[in-house]
Amino acid sequence: MDLGIKGRVALVTGAGGGIGREVALALAGAGARVMACDINEETLSQTCSMLDGDHAMSVRDLAGVSECEALVRETVERFGRLDILVNVAAILLRVPIEEVTETMWDRLMEVNLKSQFFLCREACRVMARQRWGRIVNFTSQGGFTGGFATSTVYAISKGGVITLTKSFARAYADKGICVNAVAPGGIDTEMMRLPPEELEKFRAMIPMGRLGRPDELAGVVLFLSSEWASYVTGATIDVTGGQMMR
Repeated sequence: MDLGIKGRVALVTGAGGGIGREVALALAGAGARVMACDINEETLSQTCSMLDGDHAMSVRDLAGVSECEALVRETVERFGRLDILVNVAAILLRVPIEEVTETMWDRLMEVNLKSQFFLCREACRVMARQRWGRIVNFTSQGGFTGGFATSTVYAISKGGVITLTKSFARAYADKGICVNAVAPGGIDTEMMRLPPEELEKFRAMIPMGRLGRPDELAGVVLFLSSEWASYVTGATIDVTGGQMMR
C-alpha cells in the first residue's frame, strides 16, 4: 500500500520513547527518512537503533526558540528537505492549581506550546518552498475538557495546540501544507503512571475499558502524513478509546 511517504523526510520530536518512538518507527517503516529528536540522548539512541533506512538523531531541549530553529535547519542540511513534522514532545507536571509556580507554568508552556509554534513556523518556511508538507501536532483530550485538577496547566497548553493547529492550517493551506492534530486519551506511557486506584478510576471512564497503546497512534499519524490526507487540514483527530466523543 503506497501512502506517498517513501523517500519523504520526517522530523519527529519526543522520539526517545512512548508515542514519539512508535511514530518514528512507523514513518521509517513506510520509507521515510527520519530525523529523531529528544532531550534524552540514551533513549533517543535506543530509538535510532530500531529505525530502518536513512535516519539521524538530534538531542535538544526545545524550550528555546533558537533550538527549534536549529533543529529544522539541521534536518534540512542533513537530508536536503523537510516534508513531515510531527510534534510529540511534551511534559506533564501533576500539580494542584494552588501549587503551580511561575517556573512550572513557563516550563510547560515552553515545551508543550511554544516549541510547537516555532517548529511549525520554521517547517512551514521550508515546506512552502516545496509546495508540499504535512504537520501533525499532538494535543490531548484535556485540551477540550480542561483536564483533571492536577493537570490544569498541561491542559491549557494543549488547548493552545488545538488553536495553533487551526491557525497554521488556515495560513498555509494555499501552500500545499496540511496541518492537523491528534488528541490522545489515556495512553500507556510514562505520563499515565498513576497510583493503582487512580488509574482504575481513569480506566473505568473509557468505553473500551483499557488504555491505548503508543503504536495505536502511529497509524493515525501515517494517514495524516500521507498523500491520502491531501484534503484534510485544521482537523483534530480523537484517539481516546471512546472517552472523548464529539
